[in-house]
Amino acid sequence: NTTAEDVDEYRNVQAAAQGGPAAAAGPWEEEARMPDFSVEGKHLALLVKGTFDNTTAEDVEKYVLKDFDGTWGGVQGIAKKLKVTADSGVASKDVELRRNTFGENKVEEEPQESLLSLMWGALQDPTLIFLTVAAFVSLAIGIFVEQRPFGWLEGVAILTAVVVVVTVGAVNDYQKEKQFRDLNAQKENIDVTVLRDGQTTTVSVLELVVGDIVLLSTGDVLPADGVVMGRNDLAINEKMLTGETVMKKKSPTYVIKNKVVASSPSLFAGTFVQEGEGRLLVLAVGPNTYQGSMAEKMKEADSGRSILQRKLDAMTDLITTVSMWVSIALVIILLIRMGLAFHGGKCCFEAWDHRVHWSEILGFIITGITIFVVAVPEGLPLAVTIALAFSVKKMLKDQNLVRHLSACETMGGATTICSDKTGTLTTSRMAVNALWTGGKTYEDARIKDARQLPVGTVQELCNACVVNTLFKTYLRTSSSNLPVYCGNDTECALLLLSDSLGHPYTGIRSTFKDDQTGRKVFSFSSDRKRMTTIVPQGKSSVAYTKGAAEIVSMLCSTYMKEDGGEGRIDDKVRAQLNQAIDHFSKQGLRTLCIARRDLPAKVDVDDADAVERDLTVVCLVGIEDPLREEVPGAIADCQRAGIVVRMVTGDNIETARAIALKCGIISPSDPLGAVLDGKTFRTAVADAEGNIDQSAFDKIWPTLRVLARSTPLDKFMLVSGIQASEAGPVRQTVAVTGDGTNDAPALKKADVGFAMGMQGTDVAKNASDVIIMDDNFVSIVAAVKWGRCVYDNICKFLQFQLTVNITAIVVACIGSAVLTESPLTAIQMLWVNLIMDSFASLALATEDPTNALLHRKPYPRDQAVLSQTMVRNMILHSGWQLVVLTALIFGLGDVCTGHGDVCTGTVYINNYGSLRSGRPAAYDFNGVPGLCPPVYDPKDSSTFDSSGAPLRAADFCTEAHGGGGEKTQHYTMVFNVFVLMQLFNEINSRKIHNELNVLDGILKNSYFITIVIGTLIVQVALIEIPGVNTAFGCTSLTQDQWIASLLLGASVIPL
Repeated sequence: NTTAEDVDEYRNVQAAAQGGPAAAAGPWEEEARMPDFSVEGKHLALLVKGTFDNTTAEDVEKYVLKDFDGTWGGVQGIAKKLKVTADSGVASKDVELRRNTFGENKVEEEPQESLLSLMWGALQDPTLIFLTVAAFVSLAIGIFVEQRPFGWLEGVAILTAVVVVVTVGAVNDYQKEKQFRDLNAQKENIDVTVLRDGQTTTVSVLELVVGDIVLLSTGDVLPADGVVMGRNDLAINEKMLTGETVMKKKSPTYVIKNKVVASSPSLFAGTFVQEGEGRLLVLAVGPNTYQGSMAEKMKEADSGRSILQRKLDAMTDLITTVSMWVSIALVIILLIRMGLAFHGGKCCFEAWDHRVHWSEILGFIITGITIFVVAVPEGLPLAVTIALAFSVKKMLKDQNLVRHLSACETMGGATTICSDKTGTLTTSRMAVNALWTGGKTYEDARIKDARQLPVGTVQELCNACVVNTLFKTYLRTSSSNLPVYCGNDTECALLLLSDSLGHPYTGIRSTFKDDQTGRKVFSFSSDRKRMTTIVPQGKSSVAYTKGAAEIVSMLCSTYMKEDGGEGRIDDKVRAQLNQAIDHFSKQGLRTLCIARRDLPAKVDVDDADAVERDLTVVCLVGIEDPLREEVPGAIADCQRAGIVVRMVTGDNIETARAIALKCGIISPSDPLGAVLDGKTFRTAVADAEGNIDQSAFDKIWPTLRVLARSTPLDKFMLVSGIQASEAGPVRQTVAVTGDGTNDAPALKKADVGFAMGMQGTDVAKNASDVIIMDDNFVSIVAAVKWGRCVYDNICKFLQFQLTVNITAIVVACIGSAVLTESPLTAIQMLWVNLIMDSFASLALATEDPTNALLHRKPYPRDQAVLSQTMVRNMILHSGWQLVVLTALIFGLGDVCTGHGDVCTGTVYINNYGSLRSGRPAAYDFNGVPGLCPPVYDPKDSSTFDSSGAPLRAADFCTEAHGGGGEKTQHYTMVFNVFVLMQLFNEINSRKIHNELNVLDGILKNSYFITIVIGTLIVQVALIEIPGVNTAFGCTSLTQDQWIASLLLGASVIPL
């Protein structure tokens, strides 16, 4: 603090903390006294920030200790000023008061970008800029050059279409951003365990207040800034804030050894518990935390473009490039054709007319731009976004919280799911169903009755079960009086066992408190496969250990006999232990060994290896985690869908095999290599440094179904190896589930990572793509269905759009080259483009999944987006549409002079029907010699009639080239049939796998029905409403013409 302002603030902080006379000097002290606390939130935040900024031993001694220990009185002094105690925590009645005084635990987001701002951004698209400029040029020519009635309509119509396209895109972006904010709000609203009113309870992280005592354990992300309170063995990873990967030890006071800070009390929001457990006294929340004060929240980078998106990007680039050159070539061809017409003196090309020919050149340019707009599949990003956004919202109902959009469709191509067992395949409602103690085995109901167990063992057995558990694990009673598990389910089963044996776990915990002097914990880790807690007992200490039965039992040299005494473990007892472990495992029970040791005074309690030796077996417990009823059916669905489910578990190989058989992952006839333990797997596929031998790996993974006694490294190695493998008919797309902190690398490595919402640590959730809210494997199968549905929906839209593209481009190109103008005007093409891009994407991209999606194999990751069936459908449908439209353009329309929809005078060319031709007169008249009126020449009597009126009217050439001439039912029918064909083809495009019934399930998609009906109503309005139809180059049709148009449009359905 070097500035005068900082010095004054620092003095105020000290004065407030000391409660001295200076505390009454400023207005902020008045505010602090009102809530009856001795300090304000910003001063606590400054205290924590000071500990963050001063980390060296020299700085701590110089700047921190005097203030932290002296001014504030250390952790106990701070707690006293905040009016909390280690035993009771915050009183519930004070929560609102604390929130009003110190603030909420939330950082306000940046305001969402406004709709107008998004519209302006959408308008920066080069194509729309071109169209906007072309529209203004058209307005200028129509109003000031041609000076004809309604000459402004085409320009206004193009501008209207641009506004609609911009609005639809901006509204979609706005809604998508809002959905993301809603989802992120839900993602960040996690639960934490706190101490309130002397009881442990679970609250939302957003409900935390200053003074709360938060119970922490391995894998937790810290929800606020604060200090360690009481006994702990926390090791914190602060890489998120400091970039350092070294774990920081924590203690209630600063510990400085050899001029190095060995441990400190400060804890910071956003960091996570690498190992250990302890308590956090919250000092700063929300914007007052160090993380909040940096004006940015930790954000994880998006995982990049998905497999499908990369395929679509490549296709879009190719189509865009080709369509750009086609458009340029078309404009050049039309200009050359105009030059040849002038050279040959064709009708209306006898001499240059500014009023006629500049407008025609503008029409060429607009036609070229329009073809480019229609050809470029800019609707694909919109379709992908809509499909993903809708799916994300609906997937939440299926217990899938999607963190990365691309994971939706990637999951549809999954060929392998590497799944955890506990809580995913099983209910995670564990109960002790078998027990070995005193040399005897007790099963089922016998272990719930203390009278059935040896009297001398019950008390110590319950102590061993309860003392060595996390304090975040507890039981609470539900409304139906059933115990609700909170925290670790395995430990909950042990607490429930103690209660059932007549020794309530709460009583044992009150005897062995978590902040008891001399208490120390060696946390469970995937490497050690065990957890040990040391507690003082009398004048000495006792170590309680629990963990994998086959590992902990080998650390034991004695066992507890029925009378409570100790007996040596000889070969006979060892055989009994191994037999019990094997028996429990074959029943699918998770087998733990619970042991104890009276520690000699000379043992180094900081050395886990020294503590965990010469243990005494208290009991073996077989904990049943019942298989979820729906899991066998879900796994069968996966197998029918071509997805291999592999179970990766920490259980021993016999337990894993039994569970895998029950749920159908393996069958009794599977080869021996279908089930391996982690050590055998590592030895077979990796060298001493952990590098995968891909050739050896490829010999194992195709048949591997169960990996038992695995470590997170084994899971990472399995995922990496399968992804890299080229063995098998297709490249693999791998999904993986995880719940632990150490699962994060595998979750990040997988194509799709699923974290468990209930049992998963915050680190695992942050590393995942999708969070399974109910930890149920069935929800993963639902994600597969949604993924395939998204992929199919995008392919449906792609097939539909490319069919329209082919038809529209060919009609526009041939029409322009042969007729001198496209049969479809620019505004009509833009309406078709709107149908294709915005409306069709909404209609086709919002189909819900069906079980039929699981009756076929996954899409290979290297397969082209366009399947052979889709290509065939596109060629067939566009070919048929071109046949119909060509017949309408050239087969209908009698060539005659005059006006009206029916020829009343001489018919020079008699085509099918009685409609007058809507084709440009320049085309029709050039086909009839002498029909083109001569250019007016006052000296040539052949150029005017007997009254002196010119034979060629002033606006003849403008109308002859389609420039604002009379609108005809002939061309209106061409436009109408073209649109109706696309509308009915939209129904066809709902099915892309040769399904016969394209109407199946159509009524279940309200969006589709609404859009199809709405599009039809708008199409009717465009043709029948006066003024609107003029802008779109149309005129009203008769009832018979509408029926004919509908029948021709519906003709695409049977194809």
